[in-house]
Amino acid sequence: PCSADHETTQPDRLNRPVEPADGSGRGPTAARAMNPRLAIAHIHKTAGTTLSAALKAAFGGRYCLVTSRDPWGPHLSAAEVRSMRTVYPNLEVLMGHDVRPTGDLHEAWPDLSYATFVRDPVVRCASHYQYDVQRGRVDLPFEEWITHDVSPNRQVRHLAGDGATGADAVRLVDERVDFVGVTEHFDASLVMMAAFYGFSRLAYVRKWSAPNDDIKRRLLDDPKTRALLEEANREDMVLYRHVLDEVLPRQEAAYGPALE
Repeated sequence: PCSADHETTQPDRLNRPVEPADGSGRGPTAARAMNPRLAIAHIHKTAGTTLSAALKAAFGGRYCLVTSRDPWGPHLSAAEVRSMRTVYPNLEVLMGHDVRPTGDLHEAWPDLSYATFVRDPVVRCASHYQYDVQRGRVDLPFEEWITHDVSPNRQVRHLAGDGATGADAVRLVDERVDFVGVTEHFDASLVMMAAFYGFSRLAYVRKWSAPNDDIKRRLLDDPKTRALLEEANREDMVLYRHVLDEVLPRQEAAYGPALE
C-alpha cells in the first residue's frame, strides 16, 4: 500500500529547474528516459523522508511510498506491485524500506531501475539509535542495542541481505543499482539523480529532523561508544568507501562540471 509522510517540516529547501542531459555539461550524457520505472531502496536514517518529498514534487501521483503487506516478508514482491497498479495504474516510482534490489520487482517491471542512498555508517548507526530512543520509545542502553541483530551493518544487510559482507554489497551495487546517492552530499546527489532519471521538477523541504542531537553527539564523542559503532559497522564501511571512492566520482563525472 501507498502511504504519506507526516514528519515535522524544517526550513531547509531546494527548488531549482532540472538541467537537460544534452551533453553540454548540464547533466549526464547518458540520462535515462523520462518517466522511469524506478525503485528506491530506502535505508533507515539516510534522509529518506526528505527524498520522498522531492519525489512527490517530481512525480505526483506516479510516485508511491510503499510498504509490504507482509511485515515479516523479506521484501516488497512483484505480485504486490502488480496488485497496487490495479489501484494506481499510473504508478511508476516506488520507494520504501521493503524495496530491496535482491527482490523480484523486475518481474513486474522488466525495465526497472534501482537506486538508493547511503550514509556514513558510524553516524547513521548513532542516528538510528537516537531515533529509536526519541521516536520509537526504545529504552535499551546503547551497549545492549548495538548487539541486536538488526543494528550492525544495516546498509549492507538492507541491500544485499542478511549474512552479506561489504564485498557482497559492493558487487550488488555495481551489478544492479543504477544510482547511489550519499546523504552527506544530499543536494548534489539529488541534482544528479534528477538529471539521471529525468525529473521534470526538483524541489524539497527538509522533513523529519531530530528534536536534538544530544544522544548522537554523545555516542560519537565518547571513544568507547564510537569504537563500538565502528566495530559494528565494518562491512557497511566497505560499501560506503566504495561509493565514495568509485561510484560517486563516476556519477559526478557523468553529470559534468555544472554540478560544481
